[in-house]
Amino acid sequence: MSRALNVPGIAYGGDYNPEQWPEEVWAEDMRLMAEAGVTMVSVNIFSWALLEPSEGTYDFSRLDRILDLLHAHGIAADLATPTAAPPAWFFVAHPDALPVDKDGRRLSYGSRQTFCPSSPAYREAALRITGELARRYADHPAVVMWHVHNEYGCHNAECYCDTSAAAFRDWLQDRYASLDALNHAWGTTFWSQWYYDWDQILPPRATGAVPNPTHQLDWRRFCSDALLSLYEAERDVLREAAPDTPATTNFMVMYNFDALDYWRWAPQLDIVSNDHYLQSADPESQIDIALSGDLVRSLAGGPWLLMEHSTGAVNWQPVNRAKTAGELRRNALSHVARGADGIAYFQWRAAKAGAEQWHSAMLPHAGTDSQIWRDVVQLGSDLRALVEVRGAVGTAEVAIVWDWNARWALELPSQPSAELRFQDLVRAWYEPLWRAGVAVDFVRPDADLSAYRLVLAPSLYLIDDEG
Repeated sequence: MSRALNVPGIAYGGDYNPEQWPEEVWAEDMRLMAEAGVTMVSVNIFSWALLEPSEGTYDFSRLDRILDLLHAHGIAADLATPTAAPPAWFFVAHPDALPVDKDGRRLSYGSRQTFCPSSPAYREAALRITGELARRYADHPAVVMWHVHNEYGCHNAECYCDTSAAAFRDWLQDRYASLDALNHAWGTTFWSQWYYDWDQILPPRATGAVPNPTHQLDWRRFCSDALLSLYEAERDVLREAAPDTPATTNFMVMYNFDALDYWRWAPQLDIVSNDHYLQSADPESQIDIALSGDLVRSLAGGPWLLMEHSTGAVNWQPVNRAKTAGELRRNALSHVARGADGIAYFQWRAAKAGAEQWHSAMLPHAGTDSQIWRDVVQLGSDLRALVEVRGAVGTAEVAIVWDWNARWALELPSQPSAELRFQDLVRAWYEPLWRAGVAVDFVRPDADLSAYRLVLAPSLYLIDDEG
């Protein structure tokens, strides 16, 4: 069974949200995509409210026209399940599915990813819309990949509600089997934290002093696994309908995101993809591009896809810096040099409304008479000229050990120094290798290291018994 991406050369495109525009704009999109050399776009990422206007009532007519239009113009579709943004009617019917923060406040809907990962109502609704989508478009000629959800854990990595508490206890029972084993692992004789019943265990909610560090560490592990189970459930529904179509979800391997253990996630993806956004305050952001690209390639064990980055400024940092001359091209080709077989942006056409209206795009507010558009067209030409490098990843003789569990543990409260950060340590060791032009793989602590001449472990604050 083959689940390779059926797009020739290096895929090029971005998030396409035509539902945000009148249909007369779509024809211009097709013309300009051809000019830019776009070959694949991600569609339907945040369209749940349009596809299912009320529970169990569906309207796929707009999406039918979008996919047919893309196919008619030779553009492949990375078709998303819209489950990252449930519609308002869902939360009115299921208010308990809204997430609760560690201070006990139940958050409201009105943005995205405002759901509890452990909510049975959310899982049921998400799998229902996924099934409808899968059965309708399993054989559509435009669809070359399933895009499951979007950026898992970006805004709701942790929910502290009672439903999550019960799911956490189930996870702990699977991990430890007995309360004695848990009490021993957590060191609960300290501060009279000993547990005599599973029901006494809560998430590490806000409390008067510092919570138990191992309690917090297991909580981070549980939250990553809870979201992974949602991904696997949607993926399995899609595979049942279209077993040969690859499935992905977009990771966020970048400096300030650490919610998920991607070593556990990566084997569950047919194609690993990543979103990467620069920190405007970083004067040498090209190092972070290289580091994240090497890490994603290592997670994939080969080629991967850059699912999102930006043509210019973003809109969500305190100060959002536009890219300097040549930076758009340099950044994209740096990802290609580290194994990316696809280069995509958020988004195709700059939004006219909503929270991301000031986020840059391939087709900016200024239109085609702009430097961004000229750079986008030039990059499309560059990628067509690099078709022969598709699938090439090279070899490395140096490895750096990377582990999300160790990162979580190192950065818990009450450590010797709050200034000691895992990512800073890794980058400090990675940078001289990058400057010397030395290729680097990242490896998990239990990896086979026999192929490497040099292995570096900047921080292994936490290892298991086999480590």
